[in-house]
Amino acid sequence: MRGYSGIMSTSCNQHIELNGNGDKVHHEPDDHHRLWEAHTQSRGQPLWHLRVRVLRDQCLRGDCPAKSFEFKTMQGLQQATTQLEAAFSDVFRIRKCGLDTPDAMGGRVNDGRSENVTIEFETEATASGWGEFLATLQRIEGEWKMEGVGASVL
Repeated sequence: MRGYSGIMSTSCNQHIELNGNGDKVHHEPDDHHRLWEAHTQSRGQPLWHLRVRVLRDQCLRGDCPAKSFEFKTMQGLQQATTQLEAAFSDVFRIRKCGLDTPDAMGGRVNDGRSENVTIEFETEATASGWGEFLATLQRIEGEWKMEGVGASVL
């Protein structure tokens, strides 16, 4: 019976892996024995996010749940915020701010790819009702969906 050093010295192929008992280790055909694999798919362009929230009479209620939209370009995001301002800024107060996301060090950072728009609906300040407001908001959101914008309810 040969020792471990004898087996290693008689091996002509340096890439053969041996098991603890001296037998050859057999791998799957495409080297699937790795613990990790490199990602070969490109992620494409980053998505730009818009979160729309409505405060009705200074209360955050379930009448109009917050929605998040994903745009493929920064121009699409800017156009969407401009549409919201054009539709509602003359009657309602609109607050905009970027969204802060956690970074690797535990802090918060605004990467510029997210926008948060809050529309403050005041019943006394408008001649139109809540139904008209929702219809206008849904029409704008429908235009975004027609352009292929992804949407989700938060």
